Amino acid sequence: MKAPQETGLFAGYDDAHHPLGSYAVLVGAYGVSVASFLGWTARSRRRLPERLDWRDLALFGVATQSMTRLLAKDQVTSFLRAPFVRFQESSTAGEVEEVSRGAGMQKALGQLLGCPFCLGPWVAAGLLAVRAVAPRQARWLGSVLALSAASSFLHRAYEWLGEGLHRTREEVRALKERTDREEGVQFPTASTSPEALEPGRAPIPAPS
Repeated sequence: MKAPQETGLFAGYDDAHHPLGSYAVLVGAYGVSVASFLGWTARSRRRLPERLDWRDLALFGVATQSMTRLLAKDQVTSFLRAPFVRFQESSTAGEVEEVSRGAGMQKALGQLLGCPFCLGPWVAAGLLAVRAVAPRQARWLGSVLALSAASSFLHRAYEWLGEGLHRTREEVRALKERTDREEGVQFPTASTSPEALEPGRAPIPAPS
């Protein structure tokens, strides 16, 4: 494994874990793509809006969160990430845990594709580009992704609610048993006869 550089501009970074050159290529590709799109809109008749309506901001904000999660964590989209990541384990809600593999651009892409936060600017720029070219289609796509996110949150809420109710029942049951035990209440066992549980009678072991 190559040791981190001790001197120079990038001192302290290990290229095996942080391929800075590949990062720079990805950032450059993003910048060139965005700049090219903005230049194209400036030269064409497709004018960008001066500002986004708050409803569009909310819609595409949720849609961006939904798509980044879908691309970075979903089990069904793992074929997109497989050339750049290594599977670790299955997670909840049909998601997987992965780690980037390889070196250079392969590792950089694995880190990008496996990180919902890192994908945010890329997905957001893509959705807004579609909105500039085809607003209705973009809003329809954004609505699909936003509804998917709402559905995921509701499913999670049901899971959390069910787990909370289960824990509450278990805690109440444990508290009742502890209270009864402290008060000397006899709990029925397999070797205790039904007559022994009647009030006012001494426990009589059941015949063996």
